[in-house]
Amino acid sequence: MRSNSEMPKQSEKHVSPEAHEQFREIIIGKKTLVLLAGLPGSGKSTFAMTHFPLDAIISTDRIREEFSNNSRNQLVSDAAFTLARKITEERLGRGEIAVIDAQNLSENTRAQFYQVAEATGAKIVAFFLNTSVAESVEQNKKRGKDVGASYIKRRRGVYATARRSLEKNPHVSEVHVVEHDDADTTHIVLPEDDREAWEADQELLKEARVSQAMLGAAETGFISKERLPSEGTKIIEAGSVMFVEASMGDAARDRISENFLSHQIIDAESVARRIHADITDDAVSDVMAFILRQRIHHNLTTVVLYPKEFRGIGGLQRTIGSAEERRSIHIPQIFSDADDMAFVRDVVVQRNAKDDEPLFLVGDVQGCYRAMREFAGRIRKENVSAKEEREDASQRKIVFVGDMADRGPYDAESVIYITALVRSGRAILVKGNHDENLLKGLKGEAISSGETNETVRELRKRLSPGSIQKIIEMLERAPYYEEWKHLVVVHASLPRIPRQGEVVPDWETHSMTHGARSGAFVGGRAEVWKLPNTVAHDPEVLVVGGHTHEEEPMMERISGTAVLDAGVELKGTLWGMYYPELELASAEEPSVIKLYEMLKGEKLPEGENLLLFVEYLRQQGLVEVKRGDGEYAGLTLVTYSGVTELGSLWDQYPVLRNFRGLILDGAGMPVARPFKKTHKAGDEIPLEKLTMVPEKVFEKVNGSMGITYFWGGRWRVATKFSFQNEDYTKPSEEMLAGMDISALDSSKTYLFEIILPNDSHLVDYGGRRELILLNSIDTATGSEASWEEVAGTAKKLGAHTARDMTEEFPGMSIADIYAFAQKEGNLKNLEGLMARYRNEQGEMETVKVKTREYDDKKFVRDRLDWEDIIDAFNVSTMSIPEEAFERLLQYNFDNAFARAALETRVLWIKDEYQKIVSEAREFLFSPLTTAQRVFEEAEPVEGKRRAVEKALRAAVPQLLKLLEGRRGEEGKGEMNAFMGFLRGLIEGGGNPEEKLVKHALAKIRGQIGEETKRRGKNSFLVTPGA
Repeated sequence: MRSNSEMPKQSEKHVSPEAHEQFREIIIGKKTLVLLAGLPGSGKSTFAMTHFPLDAIISTDRIREEFSNNSRNQLVSDAAFTLARKITEERLGRGEIAVIDAQNLSENTRAQFYQVAEATGAKIVAFFLNTSVAESVEQNKKRGKDVGASYIKRRRGVYATARRSLEKNPHVSEVHVVEHDDADTTHIVLPEDDREAWEADQELLKEARVSQAMLGAAETGFISKERLPSEGTKIIEAGSVMFVEASMGDAARDRISENFLSHQIIDAESVARRIHADITDDAVSDVMAFILRQRIHHNLTTVVLYPKEFRGIGGLQRTIGSAEERRSIHIPQIFSDADDMAFVRDVVVQRNAKDDEPLFLVGDVQGCYRAMREFAGRIRKENVSAKEEREDASQRKIVFVGDMADRGPYDAESVIYITALVRSGRAILVKGNHDENLLKGLKGEAISSGETNETVRELRKRLSPGSIQKIIEMLERAPYYEEWKHLVVVHASLPRIPRQGEVVPDWETHSMTHGARSGAFVGGRAEVWKLPNTVAHDPEVLVVGGHTHEEEPMMERISGTAVLDAGVELKGTLWGMYYPELELASAEEPSVIKLYEMLKGEKLPEGENLLLFVEYLRQQGLVEVKRGDGEYAGLTLVTYSGVTELGSLWDQYPVLRNFRGLILDGAGMPVARPFKKTHKAGDEIPLEKLTMVPEKVFEKVNGSMGITYFWGGRWRVATKFSFQNEDYTKPSEEMLAGMDISALDSSKTYLFEIILPNDSHLVDYGGRRELILLNSIDTATGSEASWEEVAGTAKKLGAHTARDMTEEFPGMSIADIYAFAQKEGNLKNLEGLMARYRNEQGEMETVKVKTREYDDKKFVRDRLDWEDIIDAFNVSTMSIPEEAFERLLQYNFDNAFARAALETRVLWIKDEYQKIVSEAREFLFSPLTTAQRVFEEAEPVEGKRRAVEKALRAAVPQLLKLLEGRRGEEGKGEMNAFMGFLRGLIEGGGNPEEKLVKHALAKIRGQIGEETKRRGKNSFLVTPGA
């Protein structure tokens, strides 16, 4: 193990791709922990299987598959990492190589494996798969277990720091960076026995690839295994555990592998090889029991395969018995041996569910009534035609995957019609989250969803109480999931398929309707929590659902799922699927199609169309809308939502850049039109696209934006979120009133930056109170004024513009200006610059260039969290550990400003802690002396317990006098802390110092809170009083 001072320089550990030899060797010895780190789709698993023996690879994907039949299942991730750690302990403890195949991008994930290596004395070697986000996204699409492009992009921040944190970490001996095209030219030199195992595995993998190409096992969204002609059939109940005693080479093993997928089999001999232990070792039984517990929790059919000498069957049976008792269920157990299996060719898993039948599965309707009616008409026509041809022909039934209404053009109509279909027996509604909310609302319960409340109001307005009651009854009877032999329909997630008669807890049904984790609407849900990542089921079953607004219907073979929700309320196309044919069908909602075309464009619609468009965007959660009242009645203020900002959805839908405080009148005409949302250089716009010299460069002012417009006979100021408020608009209108407003044109919207002395920001304006004119826009057309026009208006008005800094960057491109701004010490006390240039179409564009100082201060203010620092502070050493230091900096090793700020904060905490503790001891001297005297006198007579209480009562008057003037919660908290400290000292038990520590840290937190409140939440604070 090396210290920080011994850490090799980057040049000693890493070679740039251009400098690589044609072939490079890396030696991996025994007792080595190998960490593979990289984004999803970066090639970690391929690299592992190409260079290491299969039994040495500890893949969290593989473990998830063993637990739930689904390598994508994020619900079992914690358990998967627990088992990964257990297997790592076993392998390293026996002196073997352990290769961790997981993302391993965060120190928190890697830390558990560092601990194992340290405990076993193992060396740690890391391979960093240096694949770009774009390459990972592309590869991820091809690999059959797509986690979603936006998930990968969200991980890029962690990815960017992972390499640096690996290089910096003292636990890691070597870090090898593998570029995207380097994997094939890297040769891993292994110990001889591992090399022999690797060669045997490579031959096996080669044959497996040939077989896979010939058989094509994956079909139409769920796994179906190739079966040989039947020579005998064994039927077992779904969810059973089948114990098969068979040694290597027995034909019984072949029968099992022909009928079950590898992850359905818990093979004792395979487990023994994976942990490098003898088959009789208790560790083999422990690992098998861990996997079995997970599989029976998920109600999965499982085969336990073991040789005669295996001793752990009794323990596995006790694991089953414990689950049966805890859950009040019966888990069938079947016992077979090699002789029994000699007569079996097929093992058929039989589910206790109704037989498959012709169905038409419909995705989330969300109030798109016309598209849904078109589907219903098609199915009715098919059924009538089939009945005419044959009287006993099967009738196809419609199954809705949930969410009848909300966010669509015809919410009430959809609910009414689907209710009629269900009540007539033509359809089944599987309950979704919107349906649950609707049920609560119709029953008079409070619900927070604005869209559902609107649907409830509309239904009550149009229907009689009797009709409302029929909808309530239909919703109450609607199932959380519906199952057939080979199909389960559920709305959002299926943690497991419940056993027959099993009581399903509320949290599980909530998960089925709302998802394993709920997120914001469009762009806000984490993709890892979608249906394919939250299901566990046997491979003979297809799970179909909705809920997550995919780009298009999704058939996902790894997880055996299909998602039919492709955002009909956003895009206007409703999707369905014929079952068992598994053929997709679509129908259109014309009004939504029209609105979606507007969303994909760049120009705002006009008049009534603009009002309709705004309402559509509001329903989708893409904008926030504020309706004016009083003197602002008839106006609508529209601003892009947090969801749009978080997902940068204006990149996908540029028209959203217009909603930055747009104000409309009742006819849909703009009353105020701010300039469009600008993008950041180097982040939202790559520097390679900014090689042009800008026409104008001016200061990016760090205040609050004021939207100034003429309405109702006078000039008014709004912010992005408010027509009028005490903090910004009223002071702005007061300042405006003192200017020559005759310089303003009522056909234009003026954008000011509001600078106020009590409005704290990172840039210090020295208490200025000012309106700085940024721009003016033609309200009707949206065209922006030239810089010269803005400067002329400001001069007449008696205001300033943002500082013109063009001459400070002569001949420099925007990329050059960005590089200058990122150098420490340049452009002090500035948020940044605004650079105006003409794009390829000749249109004027503006881009933001942030300064290094501003970004550093923003990092300290927003991300260097005080609470995390206090939690990491060690009162014994009066410091924080180096590892916590790097974690708090989020591995921004080059950020000298942030490092200095953190060091200053730690020193401040240390000084304050010592001062508070010292004052407390001095403060308590007199009350403690009194309490100890009373205790010593009373104990011989009254006993210890009564003596303690008497002593504490004696100290109270002195404490109250000393605490005089400290009222409220602060005084109460100090009194409790001091009494606890005194009690501990007098009783002589416990840890009285702990009370003093808590008291000191609470005081420190209070000081930070008070200073933050005094300065304002947006202010920059290194330490209180600084």
